[in-house]
Amino acid sequence: MFRRAVRLLPLLAAALLVGALSTGSFAVAGDRHSNSHSDQVRLCDKSCNEHQFSAWDEQWLMMSIQGDLFEIQGGKIAQAKGTTQKVRDLGARLVKDHSESLKKATDLAKKLGIEVPGEPSPTQQWELRAVQQFKGAEFDRWYSDLEVQDHKQDIKEAQDEVDKGCNHDVREDAEDEIPTLQEHLRLAQDALASLGS
Repeated sequence: MFRRAVRLLPLLAAALLVGALSTGSFAVAGDRHSNSHSDQVRLCDKSCNEHQFSAWDEQWLMMSIQGDLFEIQGGKIAQAKGTTQKVRDLGARLVKDHSESLKKATDLAKKLGIEVPGEPSPTQQWELRAVQQFKGAEFDRWYSDLEVQDHKQDIKEAQDEVDKGCNHDVREDAEDEIPTLQEHLRLAQDALASLGS
């Protein structure tokens, strides 16, 4: 059995390499006229036309939509279960802002022909189920901490799209999101700090 596994390792490594190369950020989705690798690389120098986008752009936009759905659902839970005004206000603000963001991102995805997710990612769904198990001050603390960590990650991902994305509209959407995400982070940190240790 061990010898068989050793013989399969080179094949597995080759398959992984081929898979990694075929999904690299140089690939341009939506560009049916590009004939060579150098054309694809050139197109991802932040000068894609309005109907071209990189795999990176597509992934960020889909994650952004899933994140909006996550924040809307979580914000509604916070409004219902939060015991402090700061936590309930945080939830309401996230529902409002992420509903607006969802509309904008969904419209952009449809314009580009990118699949629009209908629900948060499986990990996000698990996080929502987990935080919903808490009550009272424990809920407030877990929810606020979840939002602090989530918004730190969201800000980094949006900045990565601004820096590495190809499609102007997708990069602009990410750039427009950053100040709102930074404000959400501040509100979540404030709500968490108000709960004590």
